[in-house]
Amino acid sequence: MQQNLNKNHYLWSLIKYKPLLYTCTIFMRLLTGAIPLIEGMIIKEFFDIMGGKRGSMFKTYELIALIALITLIHILIMRLYFKKSSLHGFYICTLLRRNMLNSIFKNHGRKTIDNSVGEIINSFRDDVSQINTGISWLSTLIGQIIRAIGALIILMFIDVKITLLVFIPLALVIILAQKSEKNIEEKREEGRKATGAVNGAIGEIFESILSIKVSGAKKDLMRNLNMLNDKRYKAMIKDSMLTQLIDSIYNNAINIGTGVILLLGAGAISSRSFTVGDFSIFVYYLAFVTDSIESLGNFVVYFKQTKVGYKNILSQINIEENSEILVKHKGIYLNKYTEEKNYSDKESGGLSCQNQLETLEVRGLTYLYDESENGIKNINFTLKKGEVLVIAGRTGSGKTTLVKSIIGLLPKGKGEIYWNGEKIRDRKKFFIPPISAYTSQVPNLFSDTVKNNILLGLSEKEVDLDGAIKTSVFEKDLEELENGLHTVIGTKGTKLSGGQMQRVAAARMFVRNPQLLIFDDISSALDVVTEKLLWTRLLANDEVSCIVVSNRRFIHEWADNIIVLKDGAIEAQGTLNELLKSSIEFREIIAQ
Repeated sequence: MQQNLNKNHYLWSLIKYKPLLYTCTIFMRLLTGAIPLIEGMIIKEFFDIMGGKRGSMFKTYELIALIALITLIHILIMRLYFKKSSLHGFYICTLLRRNMLNSIFKNHGRKTIDNSVGEIINSFRDDVSQINTGISWLSTLIGQIIRAIGALIILMFIDVKITLLVFIPLALVIILAQKSEKNIEEKREEGRKATGAVNGAIGEIFESILSIKVSGAKKDLMRNLNMLNDKRYKAMIKDSMLTQLIDSIYNNAINIGTGVILLLGAGAISSRSFTVGDFSIFVYYLAFVTDSIESLGNFVVYFKQTKVGYKNILSQINIEENSEILVKHKGIYLNKYTEEKNYSDKESGGLSCQNQLETLEVRGLTYLYDESENGIKNINFTLKKGEVLVIAGRTGSGKTTLVKSIIGLLPKGKGEIYWNGEKIRDRKKFFIPPISAYTSQVPNLFSDTVKNNILLGLSEKEVDLDGAIKTSVFEKDLEELENGLHTVIGTKGTKLSGGQMQRVAAARMFVRNPQLLIFDDISSALDVVTEKLLWTRLLANDEVSCIVVSNRRFIHEWADNIIVLKDGAIEAQGTLNELLKSSIEFREIIAQ
């Protein structure tokens, strides 16, 4: 990662993402820089004529018309420039955020994010915007420097002495001001950290509303939040004061320069070696030179901030060892609402999604957690179409680890999985709808409506929403909710009971009509009547294939095969009647 940072590989890779568009913005920026130079020459000629110059090839009204025409062209080019520059910025920001989100999704099931949600959101917003600012500022700087060089050359031809006496002191003042910006950046970083702390605290409060109410910790939390806000307030005030101080230096630089030009040019004008037109072009070009010096200093600061933002993103989403992922070029479809999903071999783990399940074979599946002997060892079984496989075992026996290993929610260990005899190369890409669907012990719901939590982007017209709700035994609950399907469930489903959350998650599985359903103890929060009705409705379809983690005897009665786990290994395997006769471990589990 450090090597990439030293070589600025990431910045160059982003610039190369849309090279034609970026080149177009640079070219238009050069044009917008060159046009004011032409305007300055016209203004000089205009004031020279007004001052009594003779022999000009232009008349006064012609110069006014020419200025109006060039100004109109300038406006049109600037409008096109801002459009293209904004489009390029959207591409860069979207690419970075897409790759960040994709990195998190690729590491699903593992500890991907160590920081609070508020800090991650800050990174998605601020760090990404900072990188884009650094790239866009580069094109601006190129245009401004070319314009400043052109302005200095023209002014040197008019009067070398005045040019040097005006711009050298101004350049020194601006450079000294730039040096002091280090303090601004330190204060800005303090403000940013304070903002992240406030956002993180707010996020944690919303995630733990029930716990806060139960423990009566509202006053303590509000006191802590107020303290964090006070720190942020003080940090932002310091940042604002220093920023305004530096801005005042920059803003007054032009006024100071104009005064110097007046002092130096007064005598020259009286001797007619320095015309009114010369004075006007000096004043007009003054801003171009000072702006370019300021922009160069700002770019150095932005460039450093860009590197810090890049490094911060890598650490936030834990991809320091594979940093090229962040700037990997991918298609971004800003003009399309949806991207056509092509279930190629690459996207489906090496198999065609049209390959209907006949047999699922697990051979020698082994996964051990880091620096531990805990996990699963040498798991073997075969699941045929329409069968129900139940995984039973005591707490800590490896049931959840087994199902997560099968579908790729854990890093690949030893062993292979075969779909209809074909080896699955990438499980986490393969075991997704419409191949399979999975619901964990504690389902994840979003702070949205019930309907949106079930569909999650699917079109209601293309799925059997009512059928999924009925199968999950949720139709009566919908009638009791204030707005039915359109009821907002609160933060992570706080308005729903544990059983209702499980059934919303189940409906989300069913609506996708997958070939393989995987349940990790989904009925743990359900009452007996609801549980039996759910399984009765689900298993009424003879073609449904299920892998179920459960110690409930009712479910075991439906099972075609039961795997009993003990210490991560298969203790016994068979039907309910076979295990009741042969397995002491299974009988003890049933008796609990």
